[in-house]
Amino acid sequence: MSKIKNLKDVEETIKVIAQLDAEISAIDNEATKAINAAKEKAATESVALTQQREKLLESLQNYSDEHRSEIYEEGKKSREFINGTIGYRQGTDKVEVAENTAELLIEAGFANCVKVTKEPVKAALKNFDAAQQKKFGISIIPGSESFYCKAAEKTIPESIA
Repeated sequence: MSKIKNLKDVEETIKVIAQLDAEISAIDNEATKAINAAKEKAATESVALTQQREKLLESLQNYSDEHRSEIYEEGKKSREFINGTIGYRQGTDKVEVAENTAELLIEAGFANCVKVTKEPVKAALKNFDAAQQKKFGISIIPGSESFYCKAAEKTIPESIA
């Protein structure tokens, strides 16, 4: 299409965009169907392999648990073999606290163990007048305008429009 010269050209351009969007959507839908079918096929084909792998891992872990002292050197948590390594990983410790832990820590003199976040509520600052904005070092930056076109999902034939 050439340069848009009038409202009829605008309508025609939006119609073409809507048609292109529909074609793109159809192509994307077919790709999604093909991807989902391939994933389902792969999952089905690998079920037996995955189950076999899990059983082997369980056997390895059971043997390792029962023979830990002979498999691993003193102080070691893993051992290398020709075809790979087995071992144990220590997860990081998690700290769980009660709802009133922060208050109890502060009262006991451990305020350094409590995090306090001070942050302005930006939504509330939008209502400040110019003097308040200047006084508190607030700048209101207008949102940028952007062009959009929302084409109809189904186009209307020209004979009806």
